[in-house]
Amino acid sequence: MKILHCSDTHLGYQAFDRVHEDIGVNAREQDIYDAFRRVIDRALEAKADIVVHSGDFFHRPSPTNRALTFALEQLRRLSDAGIPLVLIAGNHETPRTFYNSPILRALRTILGIYPIFGEQWETYRFGEVEVHGVPHINDERLLRRELERMEPTSNKANLLLLHTSLGKRFLMDEYGEQTFPADLEERLKGFQFLALGHWHNTQKVNLHPNGWYAGSTERLSDTEIGVEKGFLWLNIHSSADISVSFEALPTRPWFKCEVNHCYERSTADIMQQLADFAQQNETTEAILSIALNDIRPEQSIELTNMRLKEVFSEAFQLVVRRRVYAPSLSCMDLERQRFERLEDIFADFVRHRAAADSALAERLIARAQPYFRALEP
Repeated sequence: MKILHCSDTHLGYQAFDRVHEDIGVNAREQDIYDAFRRVIDRALEAKADIVVHSGDFFHRPSPTNRALTFALEQLRRLSDAGIPLVLIAGNHETPRTFYNSPILRALRTILGIYPIFGEQWETYRFGEVEVHGVPHINDERLLRRELERMEPTSNKANLLLLHTSLGKRFLMDEYGEQTFPADLEERLKGFQFLALGHWHNTQKVNLHPNGWYAGSTERLSDTEIGVEKGFLWLNIHSSADISVSFEALPTRPWFKCEVNHCYERSTADIMQQLADFAQQNETTEAILSIALNDIRPEQSIELTNMRLKEVFSEAFQLVVRRRVYAPSLSCMDLERQRFERLEDIFADFVRHRAAADSALAERLIARAQPYFRALEP
């Protein structure tokens, strides 16, 4: 039996102030849709027997009409082909209060789509394969109860869907995320495959011989730079013979360029390093994270985002982070005092650049003061 395992599709996610020119949709939102459409394309082309999704199908508990409509259209393609899909709720789409109805309930209207979103463990049988799912549950007491209840079915290949941090004692600083209880890890040994969601990079879990995070289908942050995105194929020959392979998806490229010790360098040197990076990498329509580390305030004024954009004119988006130079705690405190306001940063910049004509510098500073004051709350 051939099973496609995907996760963390985050349908409806948006980022950056860019609109797809042809269809008028946030461009990153469309990237997310394109990635999931490719997953469905591959399931149909390869004639998957089952598709499983381990959570964060939607990016939020109340997705937009566009996100919901797109999801229903794609799942209908699977339904028409007779390919069942089992998916569990993740922390992103689980309502935070009892007053909101779970959005995954809407997916039950499609034949062959089996969403698991209630506060309980559920199972679905497909021939010799038993698919188990424990959705994200906000109440940790109820979650523990269901984890203690779950049991593999004898003489079957048992797949367990979980959306949690397994084998890691740290989290991603998101609302509602959870770690799997260490004292219950022994209970996982009875399942032949763990289809995991929440961590966005594809990876095998050392705690289980067949525990895998499928990873997200698109990059959502610069922590995912350099990591391929895609999904997993499970080939189940028997409960004791399961092979796993990764298939990558084409996604929007994302690069990171770091410039260190900016305070020791001239603006021209920094710009040259950025130009060299642009020359060495194909950044057309790519997202580019630029880190300017230990930069002086006056350098920040010179290295505006508009000026950086001139170097990467063909890039899709620049994400610029500037870390101000602070050699010691005392110096850092001094900088905070000196540069608490934009007006102070400007004054320091002018005095630095017009050091040979201090009178001119002071006249420029005085001329600018009314404009800064007009901006103060």
